[in-house]
Amino acid sequence: MHTLKNQFIVLPNGEDIVDVIVGKLGKTSDINLFRARRDKFDPKQKFLGDKAYKGDAAIATPHKKTKKAEITERQKQENKELSFRRIGVEHLIGRIKIFKVAI
Repeated sequence: MHTLKNQFIVLPNGEDIVDVIVGKLGKTSDINLFRARRDKFDPKQKFLGDKAYKGDAAIATPHKKTKKAEITERQKQENKELSFRRIGVEHLIGRIKIFKVAI
């Protein structure tokens, strides 16, 4: 069964959605969806993302531990700060899904 993949672009305070991609069927990674729409934004624009967006210099993503090493205390603190900035966006996306604005 294929599911629809949604991607939301939200302003920094998590108050306004500025772009939504709805209706992409199949197994398309989040980073590939982002790269396909990247040209719609200012090249200097920076973004926040989760671990699925790893690999793009314009997107701040959390640090991940490797197979050989844990992350440092500083990296853990940076992950907490990033999570704190992203939580408003995640809550907004949740409300959209609850009210079936975009499924």
